[in-house]
Amino acid sequence: MAKDGQLRGKEWYTLKAPEMFGGGTMGEIPASTEEAVKDRTVEAGATDLHSSSKKYYFKVKMRVDEVDGKTCKTKFIGHDSSRDYLTRIVRKRSKRVDEITRVETKDGVEMRVKTVCATIKPVGASTQTSIRKKVSEVLKKEASEKDIEDFVKDIFMDRLQKKVKTEADRIYPLREIEFRKTEVVE
Repeated sequence: MAKDGQLRGKEWYTLKAPEMFGGGTMGEIPASTEEAVKDRTVEAGATDLHSSSKKYYFKVKMRVDEVDGKTCKTKFIGHDSSRDYLTRIVRKRSKRVDEITRVETKDGVEMRVKTVCATIKPVGASTQTSIRKKVSEVLKKEASEKDIEDFVKDIFMDRLQKKVKTEADRIYPLREIEFRKTEVVE
């Protein structure tokens, strides 16, 4: 909590969501100058930004990109899943398979996508390797065909998870698949 006098001489700047989330107002932040606001990182819950409450466990990370008067436009730099949701995915007598894939979208944005898969039963190392390889292959293909906005929307609307799960189920049935974290590589 701010103590008396800490906000003296500061002004409030309005934060606008990225266009992929509708560009609405997210809130306000205090700063002494416009330069102090630029490049500031902010987090918001996915339910606050997106019309669907399905991804309640996502935290979206954004960076203030440009300041126009008292309005700050942000750009998407990644998301993170809550830890308690990830622990619920993997159950007893199943195996957690993690994969980190670096993809490039059609518009040239490079991203790191961290995936967690849960199998129905424990599996061997060769099956885990095959699952990782298939997840990476599907993600690279999908990213190369879409710009960052469509790629992120597919993650938030579960379209990409369904495509990856369909392909990986041919190797071994998965109980669940989720993208636990994405990061825009700059």
